[in-house]
Amino acid sequence: MAKSPQKLDMLKFVEEGQSYPEKRDPDLRAEDFQEIADRYAPDKAAEQAARCSQCGVPYCSVHCPLHNHIPDWLRLTAEGRLREAYEMSNLTSTMPEICGRICPQDRLCEGNCVIEFSGHGAVTIGAVEKIYHRYRLGRRLGRNAAARTTERTVGRHHRRGTSGADRRGIFARWRI
Repeated sequence: MAKSPQKLDMLKFVEEGQSYPEKRDPDLRAEDFQEIADRYAPDKAAEQAARCSQCGVPYCSVHCPLHNHIPDWLRLTAEGRLREAYEMSNLTSTMPEICGRICPQDRLCEGNCVIEFSGHGAVTIGAVEKIYHRYRLGRRLGRNAAARTTERTVGRHHRRGTSGADRRGIFARWRI
């Protein structure tokens, strides 16, 4: 019999404080083009996702320009179901890996979090979102694969295909 996902208490905002991933040392950041902050470990992301109160009217989703299903992502992440959280994010965004990085979460979803209004500190939605996108890209889609587009003519019809599994390949397949 298959093991069912772990069920967690989703109201951890009372016991668990808000925390962001640690920022890297400025001297190290000056030497490369990596991100400023380190990534969450999946268990730390699950702890932060479990802080979501799963409120009746999710202001985080209301204020999201894409109207993402943010409480659902957080519940799935808290339960350790990162693949399903990624698939949920694909329902409202064609390129969630990119949108999740350039979106100003502090002013949109995190800035309108109900827990933030109550003084407990918002759920770190942006940092949690990055962990399951990174998990998905690293696991199934491969790493650092270059996208190549080929075209062949069959009669009067054109067929195109892409190869590669990074963001360029994903975007090329979506555009075709």
